[in-house]
Amino acid sequence: MRAKSIIFTSVLIGYVGLGILNPLVAPLIRELGLSETDAGWIVAASSFMVLLTSALWGSWSDRIGRKPVLLIGLTGMAASFGMFVAVTEQGLAGKFQPAVLFTLLLISRLLLGAAFPAVLSSSQAYMADITTEKDRAAGMSLIGAANGLGLVVGPAVGALLTALSLLAPIYLAVVLPLLVMLWVAFGMANSKPQVHGQQKKTLRKGILPYLAVAMIVMMALIQTQVTAGFYFQDKLGLSATETAQAVGAALFCIGFMMALVQFTVVRKNRLTPLKLLQLGVPVFAVGLLLLVSFSHIVTFFAAFALMGAGVGLAIPGFTSGASLAVAKHEQGAAAGMIAASIGIGSLLGPLAGTFLYRISPETPFWLLILLLALLTGYVWGSRRIRGEQQTVVD
Repeated sequence: MRAKSIIFTSVLIGYVGLGILNPLVAPLIRELGLSETDAGWIVAASSFMVLLTSALWGSWSDRIGRKPVLLIGLTGMAASFGMFVAVTEQGLAGKFQPAVLFTLLLISRLLLGAAFPAVLSSSQAYMADITTEKDRAAGMSLIGAANGLGLVVGPAVGALLTALSLLAPIYLAVVLPLLVMLWVAFGMANSKPQVHGQQKKTLRKGILPYLAVAMIVMMALIQTQVTAGFYFQDKLGLSATETAQAVGAALFCIGFMMALVQFTVVRKNRLTPLKLLQLGVPVFAVGLLLLVSFSHIVTFFAAFALMGAGVGLAIPGFTSGASLAVAKHEQGAAAGMIAASIGIGSLLGPLAGTFLYRISPETPFWLLILLLALLTGYVWGSRRIRGEQQTVVD
Protein backbone atom coordinates (compact mmCIF):
# COMPACT_ATOMS: atom_id res chain seq x y z
CA MET A 1 0.00 0.00 0.00
CA ARG A 2 2.88 2.36 0.78
CA ALA A 3 4.42 1.70 -2.62
CA LYS A 4 1.12 2.52 -4.32
CA SER A 5 0.90 5.77 -2.35
CA ILE A 6 4.37 6.81 -3.45
CA ILE A 7 3.64 5.90 -7.07
CA PHE A 8 0.37 7.81 -6.95
CA THR A 9 2.00 10.89 -5.41
CA SER A 10 4.92 10.88 -7.85
CA VAL A 11 2.64 10.80 -10.87
CA LEU A 12 0.29 13.30 -9.23
CA ILE A 13 3.06 15.84 -8.68
CA GLY A 14 4.34 15.33 -12.20
CA TYR A 15 0.92 16.16 -13.60
CA VAL A 16 0.41 18.99 -11.10
CA GLY A 17 3.50 20.61 -12.59
CA LEU A 18 2.14 20.19 -16.09
CA GLY A 19 -1.29 21.34 -14.94
CA ILE A 20 0.24 24.50 -13.48
CA LEU A 21 2.26 25.29 -16.59
CA ASN A 22 -0.05 24.40 -19.48
CA PRO A 23 -2.75 27.05 -18.83
CA LEU A 24 -0.03 29.70 -18.62
CA VAL A 25 1.64 28.92 -21.95
CA ALA A 26 -0.78 30.79 -24.24
CA PRO A 27 -1.00 34.04 -22.22
CA LEU A 28 2.73 34.01 -21.43
CA ILE A 29 3.64 33.47 -25.08
CA ARG A 30 1.62 36.51 -26.08
CA GLU A 31 3.02 38.58 -23.20
CA LEU A 32 6.52 37.68 -24.41
CA GLY A 33 5.69 38.81 -27.94
CA LEU A 34 5.89 35.35 -29.50
CA SER A 35 3.34 33.81 -31.86
CA GLU A 36 0.87 30.93 -31.67
CA THR A 37 3.18 28.92 -33.92
CA ASP A 38 6.05 29.55 -31.51
CA ALA A 39 3.83 28.22 -28.73
CA GLY A 40 3.16 25.10 -30.76
CA TRP A 41 6.86 24.41 -31.26
CA ILE A 42 7.70 25.11 -27.61
CA VAL A 43 5.04 22.70 -26.36
CA ALA A 44 5.83 20.14 -29.04
CA ALA A 45 9.52 20.18 -28.06
CA SER A 46 8.79 18.36 -24.83
CA SER A 47 6.62 15.87 -26.67
CA PHE A 48 9.47 15.21 -29.10
CA MET A 49 11.74 14.31 -26.21
CA VAL A 50 9.03 12.13 -24.68
CA LEU A 51 8.99 10.24 -27.96
CA LEU A 52 12.78 9.85 -28.02
CA THR A 53 13.32 8.88 -24.39
CA SER A 54 10.24 6.95 -23.25
CA ALA A 55 11.27 3.53 -24.53
CA LEU A 56 14.78 4.11 -23.18
CA TRP A 57 13.52 4.92 -19.68
CA GLY A 58 11.22 1.91 -19.76
CA SER A 59 14.05 -0.44 -20.72
CA TRP A 60 16.37 1.12 -18.16
CA SER A 61 13.82 0.60 -15.43
CA ASP A 62 13.75 -3.10 -16.37
CA ARG A 63 17.54 -3.23 -16.01
CA ILE A 64 18.48 -0.88 -13.15
CA GLY A 65 15.14 -0.78 -11.32
CA ARG A 66 12.17 1.54 -11.09
CA LYS A 67 13.39 3.71 -8.20
CA PRO A 68 16.56 5.17 -9.80
CA VAL A 69 14.66 6.07 -12.95
CA LEU A 70 11.89 7.71 -10.93
CA LEU A 71 14.43 9.79 -8.98
CA ILE A 72 16.10 10.96 -12.20
CA GLY A 73 12.74 11.96 -13.63
CA LEU A 74 11.64 14.01 -10.62
CA THR A 75 14.98 15.84 -10.48
CA GLY A 76 14.85 16.62 -14.18
CA MET A 77 11.32 17.99 -13.95
CA ALA A 78 12.32 20.38 -11.17
CA ALA A 79 15.30 21.57 -13.23
CA SER A 80 13.17 22.12 -16.34
CA PHE A 81 10.54 24.16 -14.50
CA GLY A 82 13.33 26.19 -12.90
CA MET A 83 14.85 27.01 -16.27
CA PHE A 84 11.46 27.87 -17.79
CA VAL A 85 10.53 30.35 -15.06
CA ALA A 86 13.99 31.95 -15.02
CA VAL A 87 14.01 32.46 -18.79
CA THR A 88 10.44 33.76 -18.82
CA GLU A 89 11.17 36.23 -16.04
CA GLN A 90 14.13 37.63 -17.95
CA GLY A 91 12.10 37.69 -21.16
CA LEU A 92 9.31 39.71 -19.56
CA ALA A 93 11.98 42.15 -18.38
CA GLY A 94 13.09 42.59 -22.00
CA LYS A 95 16.55 41.10 -21.51
CA PHE A 96 16.36 38.60 -24.39
CA GLN A 97 15.85 39.01 -28.10
CA PRO A 98 12.86 37.02 -29.40
CA ALA A 99 15.05 34.40 -31.12
CA VAL A 100 17.13 33.84 -27.97
CA LEU A 101 14.03 33.73 -25.80
CA PHE A 102 12.38 31.19 -28.08
CA THR A 103 15.50 29.00 -28.10
CA LEU A 104 15.90 29.00 -24.32
CA LEU A 105 12.23 28.20 -23.73
CA LEU A 106 12.56 25.41 -26.28
CA ILE A 107 15.53 23.95 -24.38
CA SER A 108 13.64 24.06 -21.08
CA ARG A 109 10.78 22.13 -22.66
CA LEU A 110 13.19 19.60 -24.16
CA LEU A 111 14.50 18.95 -20.66
CA LEU A 112 10.94 18.54 -19.37
CA GLY A 113 10.19 16.10 -22.17
CA ALA A 114 13.24 14.04 -21.30
CA ALA A 115 12.42 13.92 -17.58
CA PHE A 116 8.67 13.36 -17.44
CA PRO A 117 8.58 9.95 -19.19
CA ALA A 118 11.06 8.67 -16.61
CA VAL A 119 8.45 9.37 -13.94
CA LEU A 120 5.56 7.92 -15.91
CA SER A 121 7.30 4.82 -17.30
CA SER A 122 8.86 3.79 -14.00
CA SER A 123 5.60 4.38 -12.12
CA GLN A 124 3.52 2.32 -14.55
CA ALA A 125 6.08 -0.50 -14.50
CA TYR A 126 6.26 -0.47 -10.69
CA MET A 127 2.46 -0.63 -10.51
CA ALA A 128 2.49 -3.61 -12.87
CA ASP A 129 5.10 -5.29 -10.64
CA ILE A 130 2.93 -5.08 -7.54
CA THR A 131 -0.51 -5.88 -9.01
CA THR A 132 -2.04 -9.12 -10.25
CA GLU A 133 -3.46 -9.51 -13.75
CA LYS A 134 -6.99 -9.37 -12.32
CA ASP A 135 -6.30 -6.08 -10.56
CA ARG A 136 -4.12 -4.52 -13.28
CA ALA A 137 -6.76 -2.15 -14.67
CA ALA A 138 -7.67 -1.00 -11.15
CA GLY A 139 -3.99 -0.46 -10.34
CA MET A 140 -3.38 1.48 -13.52
CA SER A 141 -6.49 3.54 -12.80
CA LEU A 142 -4.64 4.94 -9.77
CA ILE A 143 -2.05 6.34 -12.15
CA GLY A 144 -4.82 7.68 -14.37
CA ALA A 145 -6.50 9.19 -11.32
CA ALA A 146 -3.23 10.88 -10.39
CA ASN A 147 -3.20 12.32 -13.90
CA GLY A 148 -6.74 13.62 -13.41
CA LEU A 149 -6.12 15.04 -9.96
CA GLY A 150 -2.96 16.69 -11.24
CA LEU A 151 -5.04 18.46 -13.85
CA VAL A 152 -7.43 19.51 -11.07
CA VAL A 153 -4.91 20.64 -8.48
CA GLY A 154 -2.41 22.15 -10.92
CA PRO A 155 -4.72 24.57 -12.72
CA ALA A 156 -6.60 25.39 -9.50
CA VAL A 157 -3.42 26.27 -7.64
CA GLY A 158 -2.10 28.05 -10.70
CA ALA A 159 -5.25 30.14 -11.04
CA LEU A 160 -5.03 31.17 -7.38
CA LEU A 161 -1.34 32.06 -7.55
CA THR A 162 -1.75 34.13 -10.71
CA ALA A 163 -3.29 36.71 -8.38
CA LEU A 164 0.30 37.28 -7.22
CA SER A 165 1.86 37.09 -10.69
CA LEU A 166 1.74 34.98 -13.85
CA LEU A 167 5.01 33.32 -12.81
CA ALA A 168 4.18 32.56 -9.17
CA PRO A 169 2.62 29.15 -9.93
CA ILE A 170 5.71 27.97 -11.81
CA TYR A 171 7.93 28.58 -8.79
CA LEU A 172 5.74 26.12 -6.89
CA ALA A 173 6.15 23.64 -9.75
CA VAL A 174 9.91 23.74 -9.16
CA VAL A 175 9.65 22.84 -5.47
CA LEU A 176 7.06 20.03 -5.53
CA PRO A 177 9.08 17.40 -7.46
CA LEU A 178 12.03 17.95 -5.12
CA LEU A 179 9.87 17.21 -2.09
CA VAL A 180 8.49 14.01 -3.63
CA MET A 181 12.01 13.02 -4.65
CA LEU A 182 12.97 12.89 -0.96
CA TRP A 183 10.02 10.59 -0.18
CA VAL A 184 10.96 8.28 -3.03
CA ALA A 185 14.61 8.25 -1.97
CA PHE A 186 13.94 7.32 1.65
CA GLY A 187 10.57 5.57 1.56
CA MET A 188 10.51 3.39 -1.53
CA ALA A 189 12.07 -0.02 -2.16
CA ASN A 190 13.56 -0.70 -5.57
CA SER A 191 11.94 -3.11 -8.02
CA LYS A 192 14.13 -4.77 -10.64
CA PRO A 193 12.70 -7.70 -12.61
CA GLN A 194 14.83 -10.07 -14.65
CA VAL A 195 14.71 -9.54 -18.40
CA HIS A 196 14.71 -12.43 -20.88
CA GLY A 197 15.69 -10.66 -24.06
CA GLN A 198 14.92 -13.50 -26.48
CA GLN A 199 11.17 -13.14 -25.78
CA LYS A 200 10.79 -9.42 -26.42
CA LYS A 201 10.03 -9.27 -30.15
CA THR A 202 7.19 -11.78 -30.07
CA LEU A 203 5.61 -10.54 -26.87
CA ARG A 204 5.42 -6.88 -27.86
CA LYS A 205 3.25 -7.43 -30.93
CA GLY A 206 0.13 -7.67 -28.79
CA ILE A 207 0.34 -4.09 -27.57
CA LEU A 208 0.27 -2.44 -31.02
CA PRO A 209 -3.49 -1.64 -30.99
CA TYR A 210 -3.13 0.02 -27.59
CA LEU A 211 -0.18 2.09 -28.82
CA ALA A 212 -2.31 3.43 -31.68
CA VAL A 213 -5.20 4.27 -29.36
CA ALA A 214 -2.85 5.97 -26.87
CA MET A 215 -1.35 8.13 -29.62
CA ILE A 216 -4.70 9.37 -30.95
CA VAL A 217 -6.36 9.94 -27.57
CA MET A 218 -3.41 11.87 -26.17
CA MET A 219 -2.97 13.85 -29.38
CA ALA A 220 -6.57 14.98 -28.99
CA LEU A 221 -6.12 15.82 -25.31
CA ILE A 222 -2.87 17.78 -25.65
CA GLN A 223 -4.01 19.60 -28.79
CA THR A 224 -7.16 20.69 -26.97
CA GLN A 225 -5.17 21.88 -23.95
CA VAL A 226 -2.77 23.92 -26.09
CA THR A 227 -5.35 25.55 -28.37
CA ALA A 228 -7.93 26.12 -25.63
CA GLY A 229 -6.10 29.20 -24.37
CA PHE A 230 -6.24 30.89 -27.76
CA TYR A 231 -9.82 29.68 -28.33
CA PHE A 232 -11.05 31.07 -25.01
CA GLN A 233 -9.26 34.37 -25.47
CA ASP A 234 -10.49 34.90 -29.03
CA LYS A 235 -14.06 33.66 -28.54
CA LEU A 236 -14.71 35.38 -25.21
CA GLY A 237 -12.42 38.43 -25.50
CA LEU A 238 -10.46 37.73 -22.31
CA SER A 239 -7.25 39.31 -21.03
CA ALA A 240 -4.09 37.27 -20.49
CA THR A 241 -4.81 36.77 -16.78
CA GLU A 242 -8.49 36.01 -17.41
CA THR A 243 -7.51 33.51 -20.08
CA ALA A 244 -5.11 31.73 -17.74
CA GLN A 245 -7.84 31.52 -15.10
CA ALA A 246 -10.50 30.33 -17.57
CA VAL A 247 -8.26 27.66 -19.06
CA GLY A 248 -7.25 26.62 -15.57
CA ALA A 249 -10.92 26.19 -14.69
CA ALA A 250 -11.54 24.20 -17.89
CA LEU A 251 -8.61 21.90 -17.16
CA PHE A 252 -9.96 21.56 -13.63
CA CYS A 253 -13.16 20.18 -15.19
CA ILE A 254 -11.13 17.68 -17.22
CA GLY A 255 -9.05 16.59 -14.27
CA PHE A 256 -11.95 16.36 -11.84
CA MET A 257 -13.94 14.13 -14.17
CA MET A 258 -10.88 11.99 -14.95
CA ALA A 259 -10.28 11.40 -11.26
CA LEU A 260 -13.96 10.86 -10.47
CA VAL A 261 -14.43 8.31 -13.26
CA GLN A 262 -11.30 6.38 -12.34
CA PHE A 263 -11.95 6.33 -8.60
CA THR A 264 -15.55 5.17 -9.14
CA VAL A 265 -16.40 3.58 -12.49
CA VAL A 266 -13.03 1.98 -13.25
CA ARG A 267 -11.96 0.79 -9.81
CA LYS A 268 -15.37 -0.49 -8.68
CA ASN A 269 -16.64 -2.13 -11.87
CA ARG A 270 -13.44 -3.84 -13.06
CA LEU A 271 -14.19 -3.21 -16.73
CA THR A 272 -11.96 -4.82 -19.34
CA PRO A 273 -9.49 -2.62 -21.24
CA LEU A 274 -11.58 -2.99 -24.39
CA LYS A 275 -14.80 -1.91 -22.67
CA LEU A 276 -13.03 1.12 -21.18
CA LEU A 277 -11.95 2.19 -24.66
CA GLN A 278 -15.38 1.54 -26.16
CA LEU A 279 -16.92 3.87 -23.59
CA GLY A 280 -14.18 6.47 -23.28
CA VAL A 281 -13.39 7.35 -26.90
CA PRO A 282 -16.94 8.31 -28.00
CA VAL A 283 -17.54 10.31 -24.80
CA PHE A 284 -14.39 12.31 -25.55
CA ALA A 285 -15.67 12.98 -29.09
CA VAL A 286 -19.04 14.21 -27.79
CA GLY A 287 -17.24 16.66 -25.50
CA LEU A 288 -15.33 18.13 -28.44
CA LEU A 289 -18.54 18.39 -30.45
CA LEU A 290 -20.15 20.36 -27.63
CA LEU A 291 -17.11 22.67 -27.47
CA VAL A 292 -17.37 23.76 -31.11
CA SER A 293 -21.17 23.91 -31.18
CA PHE A 294 -21.59 26.73 -28.65
CA SER A 295 -19.63 29.86 -27.69
CA HIS A 296 -20.54 30.25 -24.03
CA ILE A 297 -18.31 29.77 -21.00
CA VAL A 298 -20.77 27.35 -19.33
CA THR A 299 -20.95 25.03 -22.34
CA PHE A 300 -17.16 25.24 -22.65
CA PHE A 301 -16.79 23.91 -19.11
CA ALA A 302 -19.42 21.20 -19.70
CA ALA A 303 -17.54 20.15 -22.83
CA PHE A 304 -14.28 19.86 -20.92
CA ALA A 305 -16.02 17.81 -18.23
CA LEU A 306 -17.21 15.33 -20.87
CA MET A 307 -13.72 15.18 -22.34
CA GLY A 308 -12.35 14.42 -18.89
CA ALA A 309 -14.79 11.55 -18.43
CA GLY A 310 -13.82 10.12 -21.80
CA VAL A 311 -10.09 10.35 -21.18
CA GLY A 312 -10.60 9.01 -17.65
CA LEU A 313 -12.00 5.82 -19.15
CA ALA A 314 -9.57 5.58 -22.06
CA ILE A 315 -6.26 5.97 -20.20
CA PRO A 316 -6.60 2.90 -17.93
CA GLY A 317 -7.96 1.10 -20.99
CA PHE A 318 -4.84 1.43 -23.09
CA THR A 319 -2.34 1.30 -20.20
CA SER A 320 -3.76 -1.87 -18.64
CA GLY A 321 -4.38 -3.40 -22.07
CA ALA A 322 -0.74 -2.92 -23.01
CA SER A 323 0.45 -4.25 -19.65
CA LEU A 324 -1.65 -7.39 -19.95
CA ALA A 325 -0.41 -8.01 -23.49
CA VAL A 326 3.21 -8.61 -22.43
CA ALA A 327 5.07 -10.73 -19.90
CA LYS A 328 6.05 -9.67 -16.38
CA HIS A 329 9.68 -9.03 -17.27
CA GLU A 330 8.62 -6.60 -20.03
CA GLN A 331 6.46 -4.25 -17.99
CA GLY A 332 9.02 -1.43 -18.10
CA ALA A 333 9.44 -1.76 -21.85
CA ALA A 334 5.66 -1.84 -22.35
CA ALA A 335 5.22 1.26 -20.19
CA GLY A 336 7.96 2.96 -22.18
CA MET A 337 6.25 2.11 -25.46
CA ILE A 338 2.94 3.51 -24.21
CA ALA A 339 4.74 6.68 -23.07
CA ALA A 340 6.40 6.92 -26.50
CA SER A 341 3.01 6.67 -28.19
CA ILE A 342 1.75 9.40 -25.88
CA GLY A 343 4.82 11.38 -26.93
CA ILE A 344 3.98 11.01 -30.62
CA GLY A 345 0.45 12.21 -30.00
CA SER A 346 1.67 15.03 -27.79
CA LEU A 347 4.13 16.07 -30.51
CA LEU A 348 1.62 16.03 -33.36
CA GLY A 349 -1.20 17.64 -31.36
CA PRO A 350 0.32 21.07 -30.63
CA LEU A 351 1.89 21.39 -34.09
CA ALA A 352 -1.28 20.44 -35.95
CA GLY A 353 -3.51 22.38 -33.56
CA THR A 354 -1.64 25.69 -33.72
CA PHE A 355 -1.23 25.40 -37.51
CA LEU A 356 -4.90 24.63 -38.12
CA TYR A 357 -5.96 27.32 -35.65
CA ARG A 358 -4.61 29.92 -38.06
CA ILE A 359 -7.17 28.68 -40.62
CA SER A 360 -10.05 29.05 -38.18
CA PRO A 361 -10.47 28.53 -34.42
CA GLU A 362 -12.80 25.56 -34.94
CA THR A 363 -10.71 23.66 -37.51
CA PRO A 364 -8.40 21.84 -35.03
CA PHE A 365 -11.38 20.57 -33.06
CA TRP A 366 -13.28 19.29 -36.11
CA LEU A 367 -10.21 17.30 -37.11
CA LEU A 368 -10.11 15.71 -33.66
CA ILE A 369 -13.81 14.88 -33.80
CA LEU A 370 -13.23 13.07 -37.10
CA LEU A 371 -10.25 11.12 -35.73
CA LEU A 372 -12.10 10.09 -32.58
CA ALA A 373 -15.13 9.03 -34.61
CA LEU A 374 -12.88 6.75 -36.69
CA LEU A 375 -11.22 5.47 -33.52
CA THR A 376 -14.64 4.70 -32.03
CA GLY A 377 -15.40 2.53 -35.03
CA TYR A 378 -12.05 0.79 -34.62
CA VAL A 379 -12.41 -0.14 -30.95
CA TRP A 380 -15.97 -1.36 -31.49
CA GLY A 381 -15.32 -3.28 -34.70
CA SER A 382 -11.69 -4.41 -34.81
CA ARG A 383 -11.24 -8.16 -34.51
CA ARG A 384 -7.62 -7.69 -33.55
CA ILE A 385 -8.18 -5.58 -30.46
CA ARG A 386 -11.04 -7.89 -29.46
CA GLY A 387 -8.69 -10.86 -29.71
CA GLU A 388 -6.12 -9.19 -27.48
CA GLN A 389 -8.67 -9.19 -24.65
CA GLN A 390 -8.63 -12.98 -24.60
CA THR A 391 -4.86 -13.54 -24.61
CA VAL A 392 -2.79 -12.51 -21.60
CA VAL A 393 0.92 -13.27 -21.78
CA ASP A 394 2.18 -15.05 -18.67
